[in-house]
Amino acid sequence: MNEGMKRLAASLRPGLVAGAAALMLTACGGGGGGGSDAAPAPTACATGTVTLQASSGPQAGRNVELQAQACNFTLGDPQWTQTQGTTLPLMSARSAAISVEPAAGDYGFNLSYLDPQGQRKSQTVQLSVPASTEPALVVRGDPSLWSGNGASLRAWLPTLSAAEAAGATYTWTQTDGPAALSLQGQDTARLLFKGPEVSKDVAMRFRVDVKLAAGQTLSQAFQVLLQPQPGRALQPLFDASNPSSRVYPWLRNGAHAEALAACIYGPQLDGGNLCPMSRLPMLGTETGGATPTVEQVMARVLVSHDWMAQVFERYLREQDVHGDFRNLLKATTAVVIGARVRPAFYWKATGAIYLDASYLWLTPQQRDTVSETPDPRADFGGDLGYTMLWRYVKDKDYAGGSYPIAERKSRELPDLHARLGSLLYHELTHAGDFTPPRLHSVLNPALRVYDIQAGVTASDDLAAKLPLQSAEMVALGKVQFFGKASTAVQRAYTPQDITGFFAPDRATDEYNYSLPDSTTVGREDAAMLAEEAMMQLRFGILRDVAITPPLTATSTSSNIIVSWGQRGRVGEAKIKPRVALVMSQVMPWVAASELDKLAAPQALPAGRSWLATLDPAAAAHPSEAQRRQADEALQDMGGRRQERRRAANLQRDFRQSAQ
Repeated sequence: MNEGMKRLAASLRPGLVAGAAALMLTACGGGGGGGSDAAPAPTACATGTVTLQASSGPQAGRNVELQAQACNFTLGDPQWTQTQGTTLPLMSARSAAISVEPAAGDYGFNLSYLDPQGQRKSQTVQLSVPASTEPALVVRGDPSLWSGNGASLRAWLPTLSAAEAAGATYTWTQTDGPAALSLQGQDTARLLFKGPEVSKDVAMRFRVDVKLAAGQTLSQAFQVLLQPQPGRALQPLFDASNPSSRVYPWLRNGAHAEALAACIYGPQLDGGNLCPMSRLPMLGTETGGATPTVEQVMARVLVSHDWMAQVFERYLREQDVHGDFRNLLKATTAVVIGARVRPAFYWKATGAIYLDASYLWLTPQQRDTVSETPDPRADFGGDLGYTMLWRYVKDKDYAGGSYPIAERKSRELPDLHARLGSLLYHELTHAGDFTPPRLHSVLNPALRVYDIQAGVTASDDLAAKLPLQSAEMVALGKVQFFGKASTAVQRAYTPQDITGFFAPDRATDEYNYSLPDSTTVGREDAAMLAEEAMMQLRFGILRDVAITPPLTATSTSSNIIVSWGQRGRVGEAKIKPRVALVMSQVMPWVAASELDKLAAPQALPAGRSWLATLDPAAAAHPSEAQRRQADEALQDMGGRRQERRRAANLQRDFRQSAQ
């Protein structure tokens, strides 16, 4: 037995094992370069058994992974609990794997699960962690992954100062398991990869070697449980371009738990097995059109980690003081929140809203569980001669605050408004547009959501009575959001040309012009109008929009010059009637007189930088903190622009798939 296996056998003591389940201890490389990276030869397993694996050579201040591999079945309703030792946060306690960062001491854990016959079984394991004199090196990430999903791991040096950690170099290596796909960042603190196809549960092991500027080298491993997508359809609606990821009903014994698991988000869904509303009715049907309670909403929630439901529930209870989100959710069947849901979108095929958990985290520990894998990007419109920028502003500063990942700061619930609040208003406006409140109490339960014939919707009415007028911007929308090749004429447009098209029209953003060739009525127009209006009315947060030259690799908030811009464009006299039309049909509980409170728009001074226009009346330069936040927001906005493009195409593709 090599030294790594000896340490492992000494540090892990199996407890009582229920049923036919077996405990297998596997070395995967420990801290400080110790331990073996070699896995034992694979052995055949008996169907229905569960094998526990744990990372080797545990040390204080290092991560340790525990995972349960199920043989030829999907582990049912897993639940980890800690039975001994100083309490550790089990961030993925309702999955088949956990990662913890123990201090020195003895720890015990219990795994409870359902076997293939639906019988509750359990296993226990104890872990002895010795003290360590080495600097801490921790790898953080989500310790389980479905085939086809993207994942991220990040190395941290939590006990070193910024000066001591400066100049460190990183080298990532996969040491065992099926070869990861799309490896990126192997020489940085963050590793990105994609899980390959597998037919059974298997461990993927990675090691990061960190060389400090002072010459010391540290090593640490991380073990990921890779699982096949269970019950995948031959032509799943969530296909390889947007694969489903593991989620579970927040209320395991809730009235809708079984239907949520079967009908909303999984590899088993195809065009023929989407559920009728008799199996999972719309929330507004259940309430008879009344405002749902928070409890009724939470009975419709699926999550990949418990904290997501907990934060979402708090947000509804503490921040949705007017009941807007609960009322808007009447037009949905479910809420999905996941660490790998990207982009966020509403989907008419299921009637559900899908939320990226990056919009909800409050603590660094919660953020650690959210994959950093970016959206698949498409450089639509990259050859055009302009960019349209936007941001949410409160009190002449960026709304929402600045949270660089390396600083590990926490957020407060109101900090979520700029991203989560705007997202909910936008996507739930889509839901209310497709299925207006007037229909909720009269829906035929035999229909599926996408079979609903809503008649004239808010978007239809908007396009017929108060349409957008710029044919040039509509044509550019097909380039920007759907990848249509630009023409020579479009490539020659300057920011001044775009200002001439956009400023006189009745849109609030270029996304209002998202209209695929296959349709005559766009849906983003109504959603953008409602989003901006409600952010201002409810949270006092105004939206800036500006036209600038195209961004380049060297663009910063300080050197991008605004050609034209407005703050609070939704308050334009020519735009407010369009807002009123949408609100009357999608949010009838908002009194028409409320729209009188929308402030008149304020011009952003042309010829100044995007950063300098934060406070248009100020002569002084913005602070260094504002500059840093503005640059971070600019980078983030680039991702959100691509997310819009991805969501627009997903909506189009999903609607076609569901027909």
